[in-house]
Amino acid sequence: MSGAGTFVQRATFTLANLGPVGWVGLAALLLALGGLLAVPALNKANAQQAESLDALLHQISRLQDPQFAKAARDPAATLLASLPADADVPDFVAAIQHRADQGAVQIDRTEYRVQPVMGATVRRYRLSFPAHVDYPHLRSWLEALLHDYPNLILDEITLRREVDGGEELEAHIGLSFLARVGK
Repeated sequence: MSGAGTFVQRATFTLANLGPVGWVGLAALLLALGGLLAVPALNKANAQQAESLDALLHQISRLQDPQFAKAARDPAATLLASLPADADVPDFVAAIQHRADQGAVQIDRTEYRVQPVMGATVRRYRLSFPAHVDYPHLRSWLEALLHDYPNLILDEITLRREVDGGEELEAHIGLSFLARVGK
């Protein structure tokens, strides 16, 4: 008789002769095995819950801050609090250019213009640059930028093919964003 047939016969004999205590033991063993298999899923769920709790605690601490509470009552102050600081602008522009490099978008140069908005509290930065890229890479790069940086505005885009039938485009892109003056 084969090894598999012998195993089936022994398993059938053992199950037939278990008795009430054996069935309880087998059920406990199966429950323990099911619990062990559920541990990774439970750990992942616990980690997600811990992250949510941390985010809520951060929001609570911000709401208890008197300066933020004042901003919450005033829509203009809320907008101002959500803007990046002027000092963060070079890092922001570097992140845009880094993403362009990762997305196969070749930027030759970047021109900057700064305009005051809302008196002396906010500045509008306008970035203008030519780029060489194919359409799918340009689109995915712009989509990612606009998704990840909700403060970013696509002001202008001009597309032109350098060679008839070629895939590469010569694009002129204008982006702008607001930043608060000071801290």
